[in-house]
Amino acid sequence: MQWDEFDTTPLFELIRDRGPEDDAERTIRAFGYVLQAARTDPALLDHMLAAAVSLVALEQDETPRTILDRVFRRSVSDEEWRLEYAPLFG
Repeated sequence: MQWDEFDTTPLFELIRDRGPEDDAERTIRAFGYVLQAARTDPALLDHMLAAAVSLVALEQDETPRTILDRVFRRSVSDEEWRLEYAPLFG
């Protein structure tokens, strides 16, 4: 993936359309931070995921597995990912 060439506009529009506004803007901000890291060193992505899940688990007094299970249940379906989100990444 050529992260330097990735145009975030269509993805961010889709995120905003899914709302709610405050949540969408936080998600967009998070994507910006992660994309900056990916552009610096793509190998950081797995490590950032592990770090973020660990910090959320600590903050919520849960385990990383519990956090990932909760996120998994809220995530878009595989079909929706393949049809609507994945194409936005090229």
